[in-house]
Parts: sequence; structure tokens; C-alpha cells
Amino acid sequence: MRLSLAVAAKAPCDPRPFLDALAAERLLDQDDVDVHLAHDALWQLDGAERPRFLHLHHCPDVASVLRLWGVALARSHGTYVAALDVSCPPEAGWLRRALAEIELGTPLFFGPVEPGWAANDPRILGYLVEYAQFKRPFAGTLDEVPGNNVVCRRELLAPANELVERGFFKTFTVWRLARERGLSPRQVDEMAVVYRKGFGLSSYLRRRRVHGRCFAAMRHGNPGQPLKLLCLAATPLLPVLRCARIYRAVRPHGELAAAFFRHLPWVLLAETAWSFGEFLGYARGERGACAGLD
Repeated sequence: MRLSLAVAAKAPCDPRPFLDALAAERLLDQDDVDVHLAHDALWQLDGAERPRFLHLHHCPDVASVLRLWGVALARSHGTYVAALDVSCPPEAGWLRRALAEIELGTPLFFGPVEPGWAANDPRILGYLVEYAQFKRPFAGTLDEVPGNNVVCRRELLAPANELVERGFFKTFTVWRLARERGLSPRQVDEMAVVYRKGFGLSSYLRRRRVHGRCFAAMRHGNPGQPLKLLCLAATPLLPVLRCARIYRAVRPHGELAAAFFRHLPWVLLAETAWSFGEFLGYARGERGACAGLD
């Protein structure tokens, strides 16, 4: 296989809109493209309608979305692998642009995440907080790449057994590749996915806290990081700094900028939850936080 799509499907979710988008892109009937979808829910697709290049991997004992990605990546055998999320289907043209980069031999590349909710829909909070900075055109130089729309050569990733055991955390993978191999991810504006994740406010705030704690607990296992004490001392400033980063990204986009101000109290609350989690991660360690990340 030339390209394998490794898809994490964390419950609750309905995989059919994602699979419909793949079918529209002809991603399910390509001889050199296969799809590995790791899921923890009990649903299953009817065998008669399952395309032959779609492989389902049920992981009932895997709570973390990071480990679902790890399982999907470990089961894939493509020369290149793409990490995608079932809640963010690809837009038209995704496959064409991805294959073009593969033909060029680009070792690591990514595309933007576009909003799938209207500006007045409360669910756009998740997009503003997590992915607004990845809307095309990209705003300035990115230190990060979106975790659910990144493609790389399979040989750059950890061995399969390590991916299954520890999962796939895009942030630290990209950091290590940049430092150890001198790789810089290439931005591919036309290779977009659409954010359509739903959530309740309380569960989302918990998710941000857990994610922040997981990030902080794992951060200093990677080279080139600031002193842990310095990171700990800076956490009270993070909500304002992160909100400023979001505003800088959405300012050129009228509707998103309006959504940012409309939902600003919730954006600030979500970033406060992340920052509190990051504080706990530096002060107390992971203590199972990553195991429950969704």
C-alpha cells in the first residue's frame, strides 16, 4: 500500500458521515490506499456494505484516543500513513493533494482543519479552542500542526508494539522529528478536513483539563523543553496567552472572529481548564490522565 489512513473513532460517534466522505473521495476503492479504523464502541458495520479496503479494529479496553490512533497506525502497512479522526472527514480534493505530496517524496506534511459548525453554534467552541489556528490560509508560522490531519512516512514512527502500548501523540512526535531528524512539516493548504465534533460543555471542560495534564506530564520526556519549574510558574498566564493566540488566528476571518467574541467567556473557561490541567501535570505527573483522553 502506498497510503494508509489511520482513523481514531472514540465513542460516542457515528462513523457513517466520515465513511461517506471517504467514499465521495474514492478513498475506499483505491488499490494503493487502505483505511484502518480503530474504535472502542460496540457498533459494527454490516459486512455487505463494508468496502474491502476498510479494516475495523475493535479496541474495547482502550480508553484513550491516543491509543486508538496507535492501534490504527500499528495495523497499517502503507509506505505513508495519515492520522485522521472520525469526527473530521476530509474535504473534496484531500486524496489528490496527499498523493501529490507523496509523489514528491515529502516526508511529513499536514493540511488545515476547517469549521463544520456555524459561527452561532455553541459546538464551534471546540474548533475555536483546538483548531482555529489551522484554518487556511495559515496565520503566520506554526509551531504546531493539527493532530487529526497529518501524513508522514511510516518509517518515521515508532514500532508497532510501541504505538499500541503508548499510543500516538502527534505533538511530541513532530517535536522529536524536528529535533532529531531536522524535519519541518510542510503545509498543504488544499488538503483540508472538516471539524464536526460534538460535545457537552462540562465534558469538554473536563477533556481540556485532562488533555492539558497529559501534555504537561509527557512534555519533559522530550528533548529541548524549558525547565519544568519555569513551565509550572507560567501556567497562570496561559489562559490569556492562549486566547490571544486564538484571536490572532481568527482575526482575518470575519465569521470566526465574531464567533470568538460571542463565545469568549467559554473560550477563556476552556483555556483555564487546560491551564489547570497543565499545572497538575507539571506538579503531580500524569497519574493516568493520558489513559482517559478522548
